[in-house]
Formats: sequence, C-alpha cells, structure tokens
Amino acid sequence: MRRAESEEESVALRRRRQVVQACFVFINLVLLDTRLPSFAWAFIGGVFWLAVIIITITNGPIVCSWVCWLGAAQDWAEPLANRRVKLNPNFWRGFTLAVAVLWAPFSWLVRPDTMHSLVAPFGFDYTHLDAHILQAAFFIAVGASVTVLGKRGACVYFCPLLMVARVARMKNWFESMRLHKRFGKTLIIHQQPVSRG
Repeated sequence: MRRAESEEESVALRRRRQVVQACFVFINLVLLDTRLPSFAWAFIGGVFWLAVIIITITNGPIVCSWVCWLGAAQDWAEPLANRRVKLNPNFWRGFTLAVAVLWAPFSWLVRPDTMHSLVAPFGFDYTHLDAHILQAAFFIAVGASVTVLGKRGACVYFCPLLMVARVARMKNWFESMRLHKRFGKTLIIHQQPVSRG
C-alpha cells in the first residue's frame, strides 16, 4: 500500500476518489431500480456483500473510502462535521448488522408473498419514484449526521463493515494464511504500508 508523497498527489488522489464516489452516488440515487424478486434480491445482495467483505479483509476499508455512497455523503458534508454525541459503536454496529441480516427472512415470515414479489424485503417498491426520493432523503440524512456524530460518524457508529475491517486489522489471519499442502503456495499476501523511518 503506497501513500501519497506530496500535497499535490494527495489532492489529485482526493479528486479521483470524489469522481468515483460521485459515480456510485449517481448509480444508487438514479440508476438503481430493483425489480428482482425478494429472494433473488437477498441472494444477489448476499453475494455482493460477501465480495465486499473479502475485499475489505484483504485490502482494508477501500470500499468504504472509494465506493460507499453513504460514505460519500459524509465526506461531502465534512465541512459541517462537529461531534456532539458519543455512542457505543460496538452495540450499534452489531445492532445494524443483525437488522440487515435478519430483515429479509423476518419479512418473509410475516408476509410470505414478498419472497417472490417485486417488493424488496424492506417493503418498498423500487419501480416508483417514491423509492428514489426515499433513497435521496436517506442520503441527505446520512450526510447531515456529521453535524451530530462527527466526521464519518455514521460509519463509525453504525456500519457493520467497519467491524470486519477491525477484525482483519487486529488478527491479521489472512496475512499468514498458508495452504501449502493443497496449493503449494501462499494464496493471499497482505502488504503492509512502508513506514517512513
């Protein structure tokens, strides 16, 4: 992992990141139109999040800083950042993870017809403009959260992906993953940043 050497390189990298973030914000607010049946929605979402988790474990929180549209909302609202509240992130991240994982199966128990309908497990029909307005309102609310929770506060307190990044950092078990018996070589090499001595 290489760090920016100069202020100009840092500014250029920040601009590139903002362009990538803007693309993903556009995709989420304008182009994303979920018309998959609920079970397919949950399965594809599960595959997507598994890929995000693997990328996070092997490369650090790159998805958070470059791809996450809610992280972009907070980055763009950063000039307003002022932490006024301190919460217990371990509780809230776990709570958010539990809700995210259990919401779809719970909705299928309560309303079995949603399993194969055009309604997402959260109960919103994304074929109408109202869902896009709801997404835009959520985007604005997460951006505005920096005024209470501080810089990237919604990530710090609520994002379960941050738990994955923390586990990867603390344990570094992928760094030492060696499967010589089966494949004869190291599958994953985790490169540490070069320290400036």
